[in-house]
Amino acid sequence: WLKPFWLQLRTWEVPSLRAMMLTEELSWYRQLAAAAVSVGNKVGSKVTSPIKDLGKRVHPEGKKPHSDTREWRAFELADAMEQGLAPGLTTSFIEALSEEAEDRRLIVQRAPDRQSFILTEDEGKELMIAKASCEGKRFELFIASGDDRPKALGPAFILESNEHKDNWKLRSRCEVCESRGKRQCGVRELASMTQYMEKVGEGSAFCMDVAIPEVCPDGSSCAVWCDVCGSTASSKGVTELTVRRPRWNARQKSLTLDFRGRCSMASAKNFQMEVVEKPGKVNFLFGKVRENKFVLDLLHPLGTVQAFAAALSSMHWK
Repeated sequence: WLKPFWLQLRTWEVPSLRAMMLTEELSWYRQLAAAAVSVGNKVGSKVTSPIKDLGKRVHPEGKKPHSDTREWRAFELADAMEQGLAPGLTTSFIEALSEEAEDRRLIVQRAPDRQSFILTEDEGKELMIAKASCEGKRFELFIASGDDRPKALGPAFILESNEHKDNWKLRSRCEVCESRGKRQCGVRELASMTQYMEKVGEGSAFCMDVAIPEVCPDGSSCAVWCDVCGSTASSKGVTELTVRRPRWNARQKSLTLDFRGRCSMASAKNFQMEVVEKPGKVNFLFGKVRENKFVLDLLHPLGTVQAFAAALSSMHWK
């Protein structure tokens, strides 16, 4: 039943980015069922026809579902997408800002219970929602849908740390594998973060080193770190960023760093980052401006979700 639409797509002449986004969205007809089964219990109240009851259903042609599981699931996936339960398109959140673009200024709003975070634009438009779990060692990131509660059957991104919260990984489903119709899709790694304390003068500063896929020659898309369809972080294509070190102010007996007027409250979570190979330029700025409210500025080569993940990973700094 999708064939006429696919034939129509083949006749379009669209830019590569738009084509990729369309392919990614349609690929959910193949992949969403597996994700729905694993998280169905968490959001079952949002799904009017739970996929976990698949074995009890009657096929439109009278067949048992298990006789043609892949074909039958397409109907369930279509129903889930119509309800707005797909995780959402992730391409625009992964893409790096262009080198010519001005810094993107965003807001991170933390809930009073410190278990959820909303990323918005300056104008208030919601972009992403993050839910903390496992005592702050895991964050599930959802594409915002205009509702306080994420409606997707699963998160678009996962940010997870080790037991000591000093090593973090940002991952997502690999949309490249999905677009190629692979039966076994890989997990795409989007960033890795290593955190540590460093002595500065008479004080100590929280530091972070971030490794992200290098930006491709087209200036926006990033290398794919996927052990199924692409390379890995250990093989090639790595861009490294590090925290800009503050200075010890002997007169004030404290660490100081110029936030260019963007930060108005002292906090251990205030930090900036620069590209290791190009020091001196602020590519990332995160600062507290009010109780439970932070500003988040980013520049090339970071993507929106990578910057948001770096900010979330610092929430345990005190």
